[in-house]
Amino acid sequence: MSDQLEKELREKLEAEERKQHLKETDPLPENRFIEGAVLFLGTVIPLYILYYVAHYLFMLSFGLAFGFLGIGINWIYPVIHAAIIIAGIYSVYRKRSVLDDIFKRL
Repeated sequence: MSDQLEKELREKLEAEERKQHLKETDPLPENRFIEGAVLFLGTVIPLYILYYVAHYLFMLSFGLAFGFLGIGINWIYPVIHAAIIIAGIYSVYRKRSVLDDIFKRL
């Protein structure tokens, strides 16, 4: 009976070791999706905050002058939004935020 008990314990131990090895080597897809979402939002939200602050300060300083001169700059807004979204997608692809590089250069 002890041989049978040892065999059962050894099988359980091997099964647990296999589960642990699989858990260490192959992360769950949910973790990757959550990591990607955090990277995307962690890049996009600060860039949008920076964009709106810069836009407000720029319009406060030069907006009235552009209005009097008749210069239209509305075409640039979709370009800025696209650049921010592309930066978020690129961060997810690289698995490292674009903001990391920006802060390194500052």
